[in-house]
Amino acid sequence: MEGFRRNEEMKAMEVLPILKEKVAFLSGGRDRRGGPVLTFPSRSNHDRIRQEDLRRLIAYLAGIPSEDVCKHGFTVIVDMRGSKWDSIKPLLKILQESFPCCIHVALIIKPDNFWQKQRTNFGSSKFEFETTMVSLEGLSKVVDPSQLTPDFEGSLDYNHEEWIEIRVAFEDFTSNASHMLARLEEMQELLGRKDFPQDLDGARRMIDEHSGLKKKVIKAPIEELDAEGQKLLQRIQSSEGFCNRNAASTPNADTHGLVPKVSALLDKLHSTRQHLHQMWHVRKLQLDQCFQLRLFEQDAEKMFDWIMHNKGLFLAGYTEIGTNHPHAMELQTQHNHFAMNCMNVYVNINRIMSVGSRLLEAGHYASQQIKQISSQLEQEWKAFAAALDERSTLLEMSAAFHQKCDQYMNNVDSWCKACGEVDLPSELQDLEDAIHHHQGLYEHITAAYSEVSQDGKALLDKLQRPLTPGSADSLTASANYSKAVHHVLDIIHEVLHHQRQLENIWQHRKVRLHQRLQLCVFQQDVQQIHCSSLLC
Repeated sequence: MEGFRRNEEMKAMEVLPILKEKVAFLSGGRDRRGGPVLTFPSRSNHDRIRQEDLRRLIAYLAGIPSEDVCKHGFTVIVDMRGSKWDSIKPLLKILQESFPCCIHVALIIKPDNFWQKQRTNFGSSKFEFETTMVSLEGLSKVVDPSQLTPDFEGSLDYNHEEWIEIRVAFEDFTSNASHMLARLEEMQELLGRKDFPQDLDGARRMIDEHSGLKKKVIKAPIEELDAEGQKLLQRIQSSEGFCNRNAASTPNADTHGLVPKVSALLDKLHSTRQHLHQMWHVRKLQLDQCFQLRLFEQDAEKMFDWIMHNKGLFLAGYTEIGTNHPHAMELQTQHNHFAMNCMNVYVNINRIMSVGSRLLEAGHYASQQIKQISSQLEQEWKAFAAALDERSTLLEMSAAFHQKCDQYMNNVDSWCKACGEVDLPSELQDLEDAIHHHQGLYEHITAAYSEVSQDGKALLDKLQRPLTPGSADSLTASANYSKAVHHVLDIIHEVLHHQRQLENIWQHRKVRLHQRLQLCVFQQDVQQIHCSSLLC
């Protein structure tokens, strides 16, 4: 019936009053088939027992033997000696209606003065189990005397008070141990989490919570439960039902079966706690790695933001090369200062990269993510550093070009004056010296122009092809230097104009000097001829 199926969760304390009255008991004996023996001892006041209490008692007792033993079916011994015969029917009816396990046979020990003609008065055909009336002699044919208590002329020791004490202690221990195991399993679920916080504050919080969980694991009263279990084992092993003083008897099978259950619970408690410690350390390592990862990500993100911000500052005027030498020098000074500050920050980037390498060497669980961040940070920095170097080179070339242009332009007037000098020497030696000086002046002007021209061409090449080999992802890849190119071309054209003008002036004076030299030579020759003729 519902409510009286086999219930292993019932406790002795729930039926303690009727249990103490020894209305029924499990001696631990087995019939010849191996089925458990349930005994209703002789008593004169069966009618005083409430049926509901009796139902609860037999439901409790039926849950004690193991399922393997219960499968054989119970042998129920009802001792009617000294009892009123009319109490047998209500008892058998309760067994029929409420016993949660299979009953193989009900053995009714008849009273000493029982008449054979009353044998069938209790209507055995109404019950699903066999009912047999036996004498004490007949009882031993079904149940071996070694499995019967002395009440039935057997040798099986059974102390009811001791049995109750052991059952209460066992059930208290199993309840406490099961409760503790449930708590430990809850902790296992917490420690078995695979989720990780997504930010640094969350990682700190989870590490603190994890540390608190360790305190709970440490505070788990496993030692107290172990002491309770060991005490229970000693109590069981020293009981009459476990170590029978009678050499002919056998141990109480039910009591004997408690030992492996208690030992298994103790082993389970220790192994679960040990496993918890292992899980805690594994999770601690993961959370520490998570914290390191979030810190690494945060530091890397700061560097990404820094690079992005300074890219913006860099790109705001990166196509300016200066309109003259002072301007180019000013830009170069500003850029050098900016680049130096940027290079100082590389210390931080290098530190972050080193942290990433250490995390990878330590076998971090997010190694792929760390590699990706490190690679991206390295690429971003290299691209930015390449752009800084690119601009340093460009401004250096611009400053040099403008300096030589300014020097050239500053000398144009003096060169024009020197090349266009009107007065010519009258003496031959002076003319030769003037021609030599005039040639040297040309070479000096040409050298100055050549330097301006070469630097201008190199600067134009750099402006029109600003990328160095292998730097296609440089920040200057899409640079528009058209304004700077036009500026350089304008200067080159202006210098070229002055150069041609100077060459024309220089050429004109060169012709005059050579003409004057020829005239002087001619005059000298004429004079020599005249002198020779006079001598003759």
